[in-house]
Amino acid sequence: MKPTTAIKKIATLSVILLLCAATAWLVLNRHNNEMEELPPPVYPLSRHVQYSFTLHNRTNHTQEHIRFNIRAPVKQTASQLATKLSCSHAYDLTTDSLGNRVIHLSFDRLPPYATRIVKVRASLAFSKTPNRLPETNMKIFLEPQPYCESQHRDIRQLAANLKKKDAAETAAEIYRWICTHVKYSGYLKHPRGACYALRKGKGDCTEFMYLFAALCRANGIPSRCIGGYVCKKDSVLHPGGYHNWAEFYMDGRWWVADPQNGIFKKHGDWYLVLKIIGSPSPDNLTTDKKDFELFYIDARKIDIKMD
Repeated sequence: MKPTTAIKKIATLSVILLLCAATAWLVLNRHNNEMEELPPPVYPLSRHVQYSFTLHNRTNHTQEHIRFNIRAPVKQTASQLATKLSCSHAYDLTTDSLGNRVIHLSFDRLPPYATRIVKVRASLAFSKTPNRLPETNMKIFLEPQPYCESQHRDIRQLAANLKKKDAAETAAEIYRWICTHVKYSGYLKHPRGACYALRKGKGDCTEFMYLFAALCRANGIPSRCIGGYVCKKDSVLHPGGYHNWAEFYMDGRWWVADPQNGIFKKHGDWYLVLKIIGSPSPDNLTTDKKDFELFYIDARKIDIKMD
């Protein structure tokens, strides 16, 4: 190889490397600028909630080393900001990678037939229009998870039939299809999932949620499953009011989709988020890795009643 040819190749390679570096810098700088340009989130509406539990030792023996875990409102979502949390007993608070928070209580002893009442109070702020927040963990909201079978052939086929020209129209079409073709069955004790709702054409709020999320994910639209309450005003939470709905991500915001209640992209300030449902992960909130909705206790001889 002639020296001049080698020099030309080295020069060409150098130019290519410089162009790649410049392109990477521009992309990173643009991303950083977009993150910096996000307006500060605003939550103008205040609301207060409270809920309580009665623990009862149903035996004639003292129960020891009782651990009791309770869901606390998620600290921050696009429409919700938890500003204050209190509990009637000393507690530890943990938060996982999705923002889920759990109150951990420990009781050394509970005498025979004794009861103990635990009260939780939370102050929150809400926004009718969801805020834009930086998101770093979007991959899991595009993947299948238990009961959200976005990879299933039937789900993917229906998703393809419902796909429109953009994410906004596709999500709206999915919502309309579910409202038309899935009927409310009444409360189901155990979740059945998206495929059940599609095959049977029925389910409770949980199946409506999973089917919407699965169809969105099959169309490449990030969607997550939520557990909590519909609270239009200051409220005392009761077990019968626990509700599931979905959210989908579009234009940098998480939007409510609650086909069981006929609500789409509005009234985000009504929805109190207690749990963002994600795939099982090492940072699961309970010490024995058991997932739960509102509460969990590790003592079999203790009865729990949410008041």
